Amino acid sequence: MIGKAKECAGLYLLNGPNNPKEQVQAARSVSSPIPPALSNNNSAIMLWHYRLGHPNFQYLKKLFPTLFDNIKPEILQCEVCQLSKHVRGNYPIQGYKTSHPFAIIHSDIWGPSRVNNISGAWWFISFIDDHTRITWIYLMKEKSEAGAIFKNFNSMIQTQFQTKIKVFRTDNAKDYFNSLPGKYLMDQGIVHQSSCVDTTQQNGVTERKNKHLLEVARSIMFTTNVPKHFWGEAVLTATYLINRMPSRVFKFQTPCQAILCSYPDTQIISSLPLKVFGCTAFVHIHQHHRSKLDPKAIKCLFLGYSPTKKGYKCYSPITRKFYTSMDVTFFENQSYYPKTSIQGENSAIQECSFWLDTTLLTLQFFHMKLS
Repeated sequence: MIGKAKECAGLYLLNGPNNPKEQVQAARSVSSPIPPALSNNNSAIMLWHYRLGHPNFQYLKKLFPTLFDNIKPEILQCEVCQLSKHVRGNYPIQGYKTSHPFAIIHSDIWGPSRVNNISGAWWFISFIDDHTRITWIYLMKEKSEAGAIFKNFNSMIQTQFQTKIKVFRTDNAKDYFNSLPGKYLMDQGIVHQSSCVDTTQQNGVTERKNKHLLEVARSIMFTTNVPKHFWGEAVLTATYLINRMPSRVFKFQTPCQAILCSYPDTQIISSLPLKVFGCTAFVHIHQHHRSKLDPKAIKCLFLGYSPTKKGYKCYSPITRKFYTSMDVTFFENQSYYPKTSIQGENSAIQECSFWLDTTLLTLQFFHMKLS
């Protein structure tokens, strides 16, 4: 029994000794099955802690301030509370920032997607420079490709920027350890730092970057109703755009500007005039690819910017071919897929049906001609 009290206006008034010392003695005098280890100055506090269902010791201090004379709530410990209420630790943002690019490269593997990209990719791997936050994305059909992609990326950094990666920071996924031999990292002088098991917060740079990339990718796909099987092209385009967007972290400087400040002579950072992702694009057909009576352009879907050519990347669902060209006319206010379909899925089926019907008619024509 905790005590006796009278009800007054819906509340119970517990009468007790007014003298603080008497309060302490009364609290300690009540019998309770407290372990012998607690039979000390803290026993009364622990007794009420057990009685009230293991509340926070700060709350107990509010209820019984006199019990906490010369006792700080922070030093009190309860094993039962640890077993029943244990939570994960805090992961404050690290104040340290590298002084130059490529001292630390953050990396993560995302996937698999529920829908494979039109290129057959199910995954993508990201590489983020700690100093400038410039990002590289590579699509993958298999997770086992991660090791080979990192080796190519490392060679590109050494060749284009005449520097070496010092630290390669990833999560604890087996993909890196299985596909990227430790001997290669040792030979390159690269320190591989991985997060603890099930602790993605320690790889927060890539986790936040992937979240940002997918938010932008979804936005540009929803805007023009682009089908889901172009998600990889949307992520690549989102990377291209984010690398060219100012950031408050860098005093509204873009990652591309930040990297060019350190390496002004690099030739791999180029920019094209931006266009609306997923809009209608007409790609010019050069004369040696058409006859005099054929159309001089082909209607395509704009899918971003080529990483290896100075041109726009377009795709024709009719011919099922990619076209990279600068000779493109854009209808930026016109989506290739109508807004009546759900992310273009219905329209994609209609385009495929039209292509099949056209093929069948052509085959029938040649069959009749041969007959």
